[in-house]
Amino acid sequence: MKKLSVLIFVFVFYSAACSETVISSEDIYLINGAQVFVLDERYKGNLDLFFKEVKSKGINTVFFRVFHNNKDRSHLNVPLNCESGVYFETKHACTVNNLLKDMVEYAHKNNIKLYAWMATRSLSFLKTADNMSMSLSAEGGDVMGYGANIFKKEVRDTLLNLFEDLAKYEIDGILFQDDFIIKYTEGSDKYAAALFKKETGIEVKKENFFKSIKEYNGRKVFSEYKDEFYVWAEWKSSQLALLFKELKERAKTVNPKIKFAANVYYETPVDEAAALSWYSQKLSTLKSAGADYFAVMGYFEQISSEQKLSRVETASLIGSIAENAVKVMGNEKAVIMKLQSRSFLGKGMLSYDDYKLVCRQVKLAGNVSYAVVPVFSSDDIYVCPK
Repeated sequence: MKKLSVLIFVFVFYSAACSETVISSEDIYLINGAQVFVLDERYKGNLDLFFKEVKSKGINTVFFRVFHNNKDRSHLNVPLNCESGVYFETKHACTVNNLLKDMVEYAHKNNIKLYAWMATRSLSFLKTADNMSMSLSAEGGDVMGYGANIFKKEVRDTLLNLFEDLAKYEIDGILFQDDFIIKYTEGSDKYAAALFKKETGIEVKKENFFKSIKEYNGRKVFSEYKDEFYVWAEWKSSQLALLFKELKERAKTVNPKIKFAANVYYETPVDEAAALSWYSQKLSTLKSAGADYFAVMGYFEQISSEQKLSRVETASLIGSIAENAVKVMGNEKAVIMKLQSRSFLGKGMLSYDDYKLVCRQVKLAGNVSYAVVPVFSSDDIYVCPK
C-alpha cells in the first residue's frame, strides 16, 4: 500500500506540473537533417558553401553544436576565447565564438532550418566541484555523480538564462544533448535527497533502493532493485520533465515559434524499464513535458556492438525502435531517427549498404524524419534511397 500511495503521489505531482502543456502537430514537418559535430575548416569564410552542399543532398534542417566543452575541437578550427563555453552571445558563460549568428543567416538564406544543439548537465563550465551531483556507491560513501546538479538553484538558473539567450537568435529549434538524464545512482546530494524525501517520504539511502551488492570486474556494484527504487526513478524522470518544460517556456518568451527536440537513447523506445532505471528517461514523460520531436539515437555501430547483432538484426532492431517511438509520439514526422554514416571509433565511413538497409527498416515505421550523424562536412552525408 505504501508503494501504491507514493506512486500515485508522483503521478499526481507530475501531472499537475505539466497540465498546461499542450502538444500539437502544428508546424511539425518532415525533417531530413544533418547533425554537425565539428564544422570542417574548409568552410572557414564560406559558410554559404556548406549550406549549398548539404541542400544539394536533400537536407532541410541542420543541427549545429553550440556548446564547447574542455578538449572539444573547435568549429572551423578557429582560435577560441576560452576552454569551455558556447557559440552565442550571453553573460552567463564564455562566448568562445559567436558563430551561431552567421550559421543562422546562411542557413535561412539557403532555405534550411537551423536547430541549436545544446548541452545541459555536461557543460564543462557548470561542472565545478560545488555544482556536481552526488551518487550512491556500493563501494562505500557517496561519490561524485555524472554531471551538474539540476536541483541546485544556481545551476538551474544558469541553464534557464542560457536557453533564453540562445532563443534570442532566429533559430528554428533546440536539440537537447544526450546529457539530459539522471543516472541510476544519482540524486543523493542534499538538494535532491531533501526534495525527494519531502515529496515521497522516502530517504535516499542505498538500503532503501537496492537488494544486494555483487562483484563486477573487480568492483562492487548494486544488483537488484527494490520497489522504492522505481519510485525514485519515476520521480527523477518527472523532475527532468519539469526542467524541460521550464527551459522550453523560457525560450518561448523570446522566440514563440521555437521547437524542442529531445535526444533519446536507443533503449528508451524498446525497453522502458531499463531506460527509466539507467537514465530516468521515459518517452511519454518527455512528450507530456513538451517535446515536439524525439531525436532517437539509432546508431548502427553502437547497437550492433552492444547487442552483438548481425547487420540484418541491427537494422531490424533500429526499425522496431522507430516503430515504438512513433506509437508514443503519435506523429510519424515527429520522430527523428538519427542514423549513423561515419564511425565514432575512427574507422571512417560506415558501409552505405548497411545505411540503406537501416533506411528500409526505418521506413516500415512510416514517414519518419531522420538526421545523419556525425557530420563534419557534406561528404559525411548519406542519403536514404526513396
